[in-house]
Amino acid sequence: MKRGNVSSHKAKSRPDALIIRARINSGEPEPIRMLRSSKEPELGQIFRGVPTRFGTNLFQKTLRVESISVEKGISVFHCTTDVMGVR
Repeated sequence: MKRGNVSSHKAKSRPDALIIRARINSGEPEPIRMLRSSKEPELGQIFRGVPTRFGTNLFQKTLRVESISVEKGISVFHCTTDVMGVR
């Protein structure tokens, strides 16, 4: 079986994950790593994210952006885990 030259295989490079500051269910703002997205969420958008304090995607949450504010010059997304609510 011919395998070819190993140096010719190129690893797929993935872009760095987008990390935003989010306040979930009126809690304290914390960094959230957005999954399957390359741009910041918009008002009313539903997205999947996981707090950066967890090393795996095992604890991912589905979040909906309710409002966006600026605290100390940083955009903070106010999110809820109730994605079944009124859109």
